[in-house]
Amino acid sequence: MNANIKSLILLAVTLVAGFALGVFADASLARARREGLRQLQRPPGFVARLEQVIRPHSDAQRDSIRPVLEKQAARNAEIVRGSRDRLRAELDSMRVTLAPMLDASQRDRLAQELVRMPDPFGRGGPGRGARGRAGEPPRGRVGGPPGGAPPD
Repeated sequence: MNANIKSLILLAVTLVAGFALGVFADASLARARREGLRQLQRPPGFVARLEQVIRPHSDAQRDSIRPVLEKQAARNAEIVRGSRDRLRAELDSMRVTLAPMLDASQRDRLAQELVRMPDPFGRGGPGRGARGRAGEPPRGRVGGPPGGAPPD
């Protein structure tokens, strides 16, 4: 084997190793970032984060602040639940309105896309492009059952 071929092989191996490390590092960083956002969306995360921001001077101040923060966290969760329900209802209404204008395959594709859409509030469906086991259609919460076209 001459020196040029050895150099080419070494370069290719280095490139593949660098690419693999980059992909895995990016995936783990993205996963950690998503988990951090999920923690903030949960009421205990909201309360803990705002306590860090406020930095109570004493335990007594912390004890007086905490009920207000917990009450607000509960209100925030209710707002998100209500918004998610309204969004789901609006998307279902859109499907019903579009149904007479679309053929069966278009309705099926629309229904599948609505199921695949990521939840804008960070919970629910598997997200864009996710697939079930062994090629099953994607599952999710927004837009109704997978593949379920609205009744005509």
